[in-house]
Amino acid sequence: MALNNSAANADPMGVIGVRTVSNKQQIYSILTSVQKARSAITIKFEDNDRYYTSLILKTDLDEGYFIIDEIAPEDGHRFAQSHKPFSIRGSHNGVSLFFRPNIIAGTGIQDSIAFYKIRLPKEMLYQQRRSAFRALVARALGVEACATSRERGTTFEGQLHDISISGCRINFEGEIDPEFNRGEVFKSCRILLSDGSIIECPLTLKHATYIRDWKETTCGFQFEGLDKYEVKSIDRFVYFLQREARRLETK
Repeated sequence: MALNNSAANADPMGVIGVRTVSNKQQIYSILTSVQKARSAITIKFEDNDRYYTSLILKTDLDEGYFIIDEIAPEDGHRFAQSHKPFSIRGSHNGVSLFFRPNIIAGTGIQDSIAFYKIRLPKEMLYQQRRSAFRALVARALGVEACATSRERGTTFEGQLHDISISGCRINFEGEIDPEFNRGEVFKSCRILLSDGSIIECPLTLKHATYIRDWKETTCGFQFEGLDKYEVKSIDRFVYFLQREARRLETK
């Protein structure tokens, strides 16, 4: 895995940056934390535009593998059995992780529910953010965000990755050229939430990193000038995301 920019220094939003972890013990510890928190992971198979979700059920350092729960939606089972490579990304307590390629090394069924064995990755992209709670937005929700740069006069379309009352992270496809600059002002941003609510406000860019393995530019923004109705909309949406995460945990 190669990163174009490690973004190693923390900024005011507490973003420590994206780095590559290759130590087997560290990788095991990160996956174990996700497992214990019952945090959902997102799966994307090669040559398939759909996103799938699952949970990590077990991690084994000595044997060098981890086990995930059934893959939802159900057609993910077919792709898993076809041995197609796939990526895994997840988030827990302000930490984002991503690794690929992965291939199912073994399958089993318990109580009529499938589970899958995967080898521990040799390396993983890992990003630690500020401690303030920020709700992860599942890719499957497809929450779109449009941000218009005041300096460029250009509108960029991307997908909402996470959100809190103070800001959000948006992933844009490809590498932005010329690259975004920290402190760049976006005079308007429009986010259509899953419940039909609309967030429209200016943004200030806090960090931007192009990640070759994702083929995305991931950007952290700070909201500016939210009114009380938008604050309530974000609160409702964050609660919805938490409820959905709990629903996945109990499947």
